[in-house]
Amino acid sequence: MAEEEKAEQALQQKPQREPSQEETAALIADELGETEELPRAQILSIVRGLGRTQAHDLLQQVREIEASGGIMLQDGSRRRTPGGIYFHLAYTVGRRKRDGKPLKRPIARKPVSEMAQQSEPEVVFTWKDRLAVIKTAETEKGQANVKITVVGRPGKVVDRGQCVVTVMESNKVPALPKGLPTPPAAPTKYTVYIGAKQWKKVAESIRDPEDVLIIEGFPTVDAQTGSIAVFATNTTTKKLQMAQKEAQKAKSEAAAG
Repeated sequence: MAEEEKAEQALQQKPQREPSQEETAALIADELGETEELPRAQILSIVRGLGRTQAHDLLQQVREIEASGGIMLQDGSRRRTPGGIYFHLAYTVGRRKRDGKPLKRPIARKPVSEMAQQSEPEVVFTWKDRLAVIKTAETEKGQANVKITVVGRPGKVVDRGQCVVTVMESNKVPALPKGLPTPPAAPTKYTVYIGAKQWKKVAESIRDPEDVLIIEGFPTVDAQTGSIAVFATNTTTKKLQMAQKEAQKAKSEAAAG
């Protein structure tokens, strides 16, 4: 029994093997939450370039930075991920073990490298996110001069003497630029107010079912009707606009000839 106890004590006193560079990189990647192949390979490259001790030191710095609130991207859009912080530190304050020079960032073959996409995942701004964002943005409102352009066929036209009124509705969400939230495809109602003099210029042309109104105006929310009120400042139609351009072109050609 004594011999067995001595053998067990000898095993306990035997120095443990230091983790290899590969094992060290895997442990760091796991703590940073990097699961994809490319960022994990990048972390292994950092461990090999800086050494295991310095690689661990950078990880500790990441912990401290995260505990104090993290750091933002250069454009201020959001906080860096833990992996993003680690890569940032490795290529700014890290120094190679052999010559004391900074590590070189991997050369991306694309404008945005796949590796960067993994370490700094794209944040999608959804329609549901807007409420919190608007609440923040409203703490410092800007100023705006607003003009709206409504293009389409009028509904029933109600003549009120000096003004005509028609209601138009939009049901489709157009293709929006990348990054913008997509609103639900709910009908949006526009109540359009057009002065009699402007309406007189387009009334005949809009009888053509293939023609459409082009209305520029000032918009405001009409809460009682659940619509956007548009007060027309300029009204034309697509075919009138084309005819005007053709007339101007003919006039220019005549003057040049």
